[in-house]
Amino acid sequence: MKIVKILAKFGLLMAILSSFAIAENSIKMSDIPQDETLQRGKKVYDYWCLPCHGANMPGTNALVVLYKDSGIPTELTKRTDLVPELVEFFVREGKHSMPFFRKTEINDEDMKALSEYLSNPKN
Repeated sequence: MKIVKILAKFGLLMAILSSFAIAENSIKMSDIPQDETLQRGKKVYDYWCLPCHGANMPGTNALVVLYKDSGIPTELTKRTDLVPELVEFFVREGKHSMPFFRKTEINDEDMKALSEYLSNPKN
């Protein structure tokens, strides 16, 4: 009988300790999707955006004219004023000579990743 009580207490203790370990791991795991999202966003940017918005490319050169003397960086990856909603607006609607991109080209998950990448100053 005494052994049963000891085993029951030990089991209860292990259950409590396990719940702390699970909670700690779930907090650490929450950091991973953001990193994966930023990596995915960079891949989307490199494929769809960089050909026009890289250094000395047509989209960047157009922004040089648009933002002349404003101090706003013309390379999108150097901007600190972009928010996800603005990125999505320009990608989905286009502007001037920039075409819009359909969801069959940049799906919602890729759009979210791209928006997070461009609005993150550490990219």
